[in-house]
Amino acid sequence: MEYTTTITEQKPIVITIGNFDGLHKGHQRLMHELQSMAQALECTPAVVIFSPHVLAVIRPEMFVQYLTTVEEKLALIQQFGGIADSIVIHFTPAVAAMSAHEFMDHLCTHFAIKGLVVGTDFSFGHNRMGNIAFLEQYGREHQIQIHAISLEEAEHTRISSTRIRTLVSEGNISEANELLGHPVRVSGIVKQGDRRGRQLGFPTANLQLDPHKLLPADGVYAVYARIQNMPGSDATTSVPVYKGVTNIGIRPTFNGKERLVEAHLLDVDLDLYEKYLELDFIARLRGEQRFPHIEALKAQIAADVEQARQILATGG
Repeated sequence: MEYTTTITEQKPIVITIGNFDGLHKGHQRLMHELQSMAQALECTPAVVIFSPHVLAVIRPEMFVQYLTTVEEKLALIQQFGGIADSIVIHFTPAVAAMSAHEFMDHLCTHFAIKGLVVGTDFSFGHNRMGNIAFLEQYGREHQIQIHAISLEEAEHTRISSTRIRTLVSEGNISEANELLGHPVRVSGIVKQGDRRGRQLGFPTANLQLDPHKLLPADGVYAVYARIQNMPGSDATTSVPVYKGVTNIGIRPTFNGKERLVEAHLLDVDLDLYEKYLELDFIARLRGEQRFPHIEALKAQIAADVEQARQILATGG
């Protein structure tokens, strides 16, 4: 089993294991419990996640779309979960075939695990035999403290990444953000575009995206933007936050075919090429539409910018 980690093998740790797609409020509660256990046991808290997404390996016939890339996930875990250390397991068919006992044995061989925090419905390993009862027995045998918690509910409906994915794909950003406990995030390297936005008077950054990244529905959004040095950079480092407008779609006015994510940052003109840009989606302004001529498009973009400015001035 191959992995990358920020943990030295001798350091005593407490862990949580999961996909944590989107890092929603339930996940964040689990991270806070992890911090509490780590403090009580005088250990370092760490998350164990998988790359690629487990479904991409278990069900390769599916085209998996996820709320967060690994880089986004690690940044959100640090920013909203308060956990800086991680073990990223390279998920393969061989790992998928491991029994729960084999998986835990492998982790315990390489790391000094003193505690484990998971959700009450958590299970893992071949045929998902690694349930809470298994973990409690394993913990007794290996002196690992096990703590299972019930993930949060909202309006009597369990918060789930599946539900949030539906909201995001529909463009329902406000409700998705409420369940996530943070804004929907889209990030990527800025690549060279056709400079159409600059010709219109609104220069845009064209993001190169993970093809499996789930995007909000086509349309125009008010966003906050940050320029990071690299994916997964230190989320505690203060970086400037810019207000912006982002368009997702094929640009029907120009008979476009490729779905693009293009961000216009307000009141600045920066060289963003090859920079890693994070966009936090705050509100949907409108759907994508075709305009009869360029002047009509320019007028609408100006209106979009003004609307975004007003929304972001109040913090969304």
